Amino acid sequence: MTPDVSSLELLLIVSAFLFGGFCKGFSGMGVPVIAVPVIASITDLTFAIIMIAIPSVVPNFYQVWMYRQSWNRQFPLPSLSILSVIGSGVGIFVLLNAEPKLLTQILGGLLTIYVISRRLNPFYLSNSSAKLLAGPAGFFSGLAGGTTGVSAPVILMYLTALNLSRETFIFSISVYFIAMGSGQFIWLAVSNLMTWEFALLSTLGLGPIFFGMWLGNQIGRLISGDQFNSVLQLFLLALGIKLIVFP
Repeated sequence: MTPDVSSLELLLIVSAFLFGGFCKGFSGMGVPVIAVPVIASITDLTFAIIMIAIPSVVPNFYQVWMYRQSWNRQFPLPSLSILSVIGSGVGIFVLLNAEPKLLTQILGGLLTIYVISRRLNPFYLSNSSAKLLAGPAGFFSGLAGGTTGVSAPVILMYLTALNLSRETFIFSISVYFIAMGSGQFIWLAVSNLMTWEFALLSTLGLGPIFFGMWLGNQIGRLISGDQFNSVLQLFLLALGIKLIVFP
């Protein structure tokens, strides 16, 4: 199942991890939303999801520890996280049985939705609505993550609508990524998609990601975040359109 990649394609995959780490260090954006579509455009979507399985989890432990005092119980984070694990399992089932090109196009559509939602003015949920929608938000974001490797469009729309403080937001989304990503890893293993060889390859992706995070933290002090995010969103929009038109 390991794709036959050239030296140039391997360099592009490493660069995708590096750039994903850079964006996470610079703006807090998750690595999967950068790395998965790039790797999928080089190889295929299933391999991209496998490669991001471990890197999408490990960096979040640091952020959970850093912001552990920021959880204010404004919404039921445990139920959101548990339902995301269930959703990711359903997503892996879809991944195994659906047409690969269709899933790649769905990934492109999610990227496009993600960029548009980031550009629009956010709406806010009441406390009662936030509690009511936590489970569905967790399930459907996990479903998107299991099916396409990218759950950011769904989970970010929900968490942004809660009007959380920066610290609480980072803690919450990091807990979510740990839960959903860990569940996804287990589902991949149960489905015989995740082997020891792939687990090692996925773990090796942590190297460029951590270096990219360090670099992003350093450069983030020198460059306007708004300008960088605008350029990044244009890049993701172009990549999303490419995956829709040329899956």
